[in-house]
Amino acid sequence: MSKRVPLIYVADDDEPTLELIEAFLTRDGLEVVGFPAADRLIAAIPVRRPDAILLDVRIPGQSGLDALKALKESEAADIPVLMLTGDGRLDRIVQAMQLGAKGYVMKPFDGPKLVGEVRAMLRPA
Repeated sequence: MSKRVPLIYVADDDEPTLELIEAFLTRDGLEVVGFPAADRLIAAIPVRRPDAILLDVRIPGQSGLDALKALKESEAADIPVLMLTGDGRLDRIVQAMQLGAKGYVMKPFDGPKLVGEVRAMLRPA
């Protein structure tokens, strides 16, 4: 009997960052689907539901915070979300946590730490 590989959706408009995240998570045995925009990630959820989501706070179009709010008000509210941020603004981090994010990772990030954060989100509560 084989175990199902967890699916992680990642939204980040910076292609090198997205590729780096995909590389670290894939190397750790996770399936990763990347999106250049948060609205595309949200649109993909009904088609194939992920086990966890990583959202860049500052992304063109629908911001990561707006996407987080929309997710937490939808049928996808139970999917754990980790926020990615490069500016370190405390107010945005606090807002993300108040909206229901499980945590945040500062960019540039440490690959093994990012993998650890994602794995922690996948564990049953």
